[in-house]
Amino acid sequence: MSDVEIRTQRLALRRPRPQDLERCAELLGDYEVARMLSRVPYPYDIELGRRFITSAMANWSDPVGAEELSFHVDRDGEMVGGLSFKELQETPKIGYWLGRPYWGKGFISEAAGAAVAWLFGNTGHERIVCEAMTENPASLKVAEKLGFRVIGEVGCASVSRGGTVPAIRTELTRTDFLNGLSPQKGLTAGQ
Repeated sequence: MSDVEIRTQRLALRRPRPQDLERCAELLGDYEVARMLSRVPYPYDIELGRRFITSAMANWSDPVGAEELSFHVDRDGEMVGGLSFKELQETPKIGYWLGRPYWGKGFISEAAGAAVAWLFGNTGHERIVCEAMTENPASLKVAEKLGFRVIGEVGCASVSRGGTVPAIRTELTRTDFLNGLSPQKGLTAGQ
């Protein structure tokens, strides 16, 4: 499982690698992207980015025991975003982001759908949660398209804003996902 790559019709989801740091700084250095994420500071911190990538790579050496697994999303060989499953030893929480030039093209819905299919196909988890800031309708729409159901309101920490902002918590069960409440067209998963 440590050499996982997930391919969709237009994208490839792969493990992070050191050479991604410059691209992360470029895409996550955009305040409009960073402000909708919980863990990304603004301005982007290269050293924190380096530590995140190093940790993300190390987690893939023991994916079964890892607390978090991260994918970077490529389009035509160029990194366009990222996706992580956090809290893997409990109920996984999915988080995703996309560089602003790639917004509005359905890329993150496609990537997240493939990642969710991979998680349910390779682990025994029965549900996944997702939290999106209430002022981020695009992220909430991605969760809705995938079949996530609203379960409540929460506070979401935002490093870039220096505080907590209102968010919506959603969940997706394995049963709902496997019963077709989520698109899986064009998905092939290689390990």
